[in-house]
Amino acid sequence: MNKDILVNKLNPLEKDFIPDNLVKVELVETPKLKDGMLTFLDAEAYQMFLLFRLEGLYNGVNMIVDSGYRPYEYQEYILNYNLLKKGLSAYKTVALPGQSEHQTGLALDFALIINNIYIDNFNDSFKEVKWIHENAYKYGFILRYPKGKENITGFSYECWHLRYVGKDVSYIMHNENILTLEEYKFRLENLITLVKI
Repeated sequence: MNKDILVNKLNPLEKDFIPDNLVKVELVETPKLKDGMLTFLDAEAYQMFLLFRLEGLYNGVNMIVDSGYRPYEYQEYILNYNLLKKGLSAYKTVALPGQSEHQTGLALDFALIINNIYIDNFNDSFKEVKWIHENAYKYGFILRYPKGKENITGFSYECWHLRYVGKDVSYIMHNENILTLEEYKFRLENLITLVKI
């Protein structure tokens, strides 16, 4: 699987898609997790997250994987739960089954440990979150659903959702100020078209 695979409302994954290189996240167990499936990530993405986390610790930022791989059926459960809780507004924040990047094993939601307390309710005013956003590209990650790009990604801003795309792509996106994977793919497709002409 390409690390820069585009998964969204227009590019869903098959129901039976399961990544073949998942590894268990052995780092810090998130207190709220009841299902071990959520502690898996793509092997390469996990190794890069561990390196990213090390630099974070050196800079006073303690981040953990709060959610990783989610199979199709589990995404279905999350959507139904949120529909019951929030009504139709759940569609703004929860992907339909097959349309969630978590199914690739390349996406993760992070939580923070601050003063030895687990925190998953935060925003981008936290200095730790700012640091993560500014440095994610060095390790092949992007902020997948940036603020102000909801009309392109189809999802509300999520300051906690990172996507592993590999360092080649993350550096291009950072250096060219490309904020979404959709825009990166669009530019790439246009470049390929121009080369063929």
